[in-house]
Amino acid sequence: MNTPQETFIFSGGNAYENELVRAAVHSFARRVATVQPRHIRRKSDQFEVVTKSPYNYLMQKEPNPYTTAYKFYYRLATNYKIYNNAYVYPVFDDMGKLTALYNVNAQSIQLLEYQGELYVKMSYINSNDYIVPYESLIHIGSMFNDNEIFGESNRRVLNSVLETAESFNRSMSKSAQLVGAIRGILRITGSPKDADLANQKKKFIRDNLSLENDGSGVVVTDSKLDYTPAQDKSTPIPSAQLEYVKNSIFNYYGSSEAIIQNKETPEQATAFYEGEIVPFYEQLTQAFTNALFTQTEKAHGNEISFLGNAFKYIRTGEKTTALKFLDDIGALTVDQALMAYDFEPVGGELGKRRRQTLNKVNVDEVDSYQVGKPSTEKEEKEDD
Repeated sequence: MNTPQETFIFSGGNAYENELVRAAVHSFARRVATVQPRHIRRKSDQFEVVTKSPYNYLMQKEPNPYTTAYKFYYRLATNYKIYNNAYVYPVFDDMGKLTALYNVNAQSIQLLEYQGELYVKMSYINSNDYIVPYESLIHIGSMFNDNEIFGESNRRVLNSVLETAESFNRSMSKSAQLVGAIRGILRITGSPKDADLANQKKKFIRDNLSLENDGSGVVVTDSKLDYTPAQDKSTPIPSAQLEYVKNSIFNYYGSSEAIIQNKETPEQATAFYEGEIVPFYEQLTQAFTNALFTQTEKAHGNEISFLGNAFKYIRTGEKTTALKFLDDIGALTVDQALMAYDFEPVGGELGKRRRQTLNKVNVDEVDSYQVGKPSTEKEEKEDD
């Protein structure tokens, strides 16, 4: 086992405790968690959806008895972003049938080698350790560099910006407390001693601002005193520091303020989907396929596909334009069009029906279509 690091510790420092980090990770996780993976079977350059596959229900609805599919993929995406490593353990029965999928939330993952095979030791707090072959574990990650197995930690890279963010938050909190505590400015003319200033202050508060007086709300001063109530209670915000922290964190996690606040333009939504979500889905497609199917099953084209959900991430206007084009060329069923807008599919033969505009015609039928002859005449002439 030739690797400089043989143990991965689930530790992201205090990154997830920072509100900007959590917002950036949440913007990614809540989008990818709606995925509907499918068992497909590829044949040459085409594929078919295996509708009666036992994998589909587990992956789309209930990966295991303790969670839903949404929570399962949300947790997977969060681990992927915070730790740059995320693990899933598939459980099979004695007949080799997949029965459950579990997120691995171990305290640490240790690599072991036995008789030339790679194993993983999963250690849990106040629980037993589990050792499984590495090839049976679904493992995805990012920031791969020095280690051939694990993704790099975010801790050292983010430490400085997180410390800046923490200092920023503490200073803002102290400033808010200070501004809230200041009720006004009492100016005393002349050059009194410190003790006299303190006595004048106590006397003014007792006589005018204390709840123990008559509560008239009238402030009385003489020519030696000038009292100005504090009108502006807002806390000054160092906007340059705030922008630095926000941009550093959002850039690192591949998000933006528009994405986090759901105000992204169609171009921004497409860029986020292609730049962040597609690579994540591609990893899941490869990792789930390799772990769930045997070499023989993969040789026959069996695959778990997480792609094909682009419609979820584009605005309604652009979605309508795309669906209209697909409908015109006969590439869309009635159910597919309904589900693109989150409507219930009608099912049956009606749901499978495809429509196509007469403005589009098969290139092999162009001549017959233009002269009004049925295609059978053309075929007979070619036979002759």
